[in-house]
Amino acid sequence: MLNDGLHDDPLPEPAKHLHDAAPTRWCVVQTHQHSESLAERHLLSQNFRTYLPKRKRTVRHARSVKTVFSAYFDCYLFVSLALHQQSWYPINSTVGVRKLVMSQGLPIPAPHGVVESLMSATDDDGILHPDVLLRSGQKIRVIDGPFADQLGILDHVGKAGAVRILLDIMNRSIPITIDRSKLAIYS
Repeated sequence: MLNDGLHDDPLPEPAKHLHDAAPTRWCVVQTHQHSESLAERHLLSQNFRTYLPKRKRTVRHARSVKTVFSAYFDCYLFVSLALHQQSWYPINSTVGVRKLVMSQGLPIPAPHGVVESLMSATDDDGILHPDVLLRSGQKIRVIDGPFADQLGILDHVGKAGAVRILLDIMNRSIPITIDRSKLAIYS
């Protein structure tokens, strides 16, 4: 094919520091469906620092089974920006990008520490392991469902996304299995 050599070039290293040492914040970029890696590649070529957490998925099709890597957050990735000193306008016209998530004409930065904690739970292959963020014995608050706003102790983290917590109900520790998306670490 004519275009075989197009993707063999090494990707440029992301820019880590700006000249003025302005504080950078992680902002959210919405991508087109299944275009997270494409958008990341094009943002990196424009010297934006990006973070795209990934997960392993098993795909079954017609008698074949394969393991593929896909974005952990479908249609989203993160980009580091010095909001008041770096031109972020080119992001919206980048291949694969739908839009930079904004409010009142400025990109919305993610809360401090959120992306950094996700990065700390990511391995060298870019795979996010959220169970690293949760440890047995941690205090947890249920944020959704019939036990909303209840405090408990994390007992066990399952591989499929289920978490067993111990809730203090009527002076007894009752084990409850709940999806990890319905929990928050209580501090």
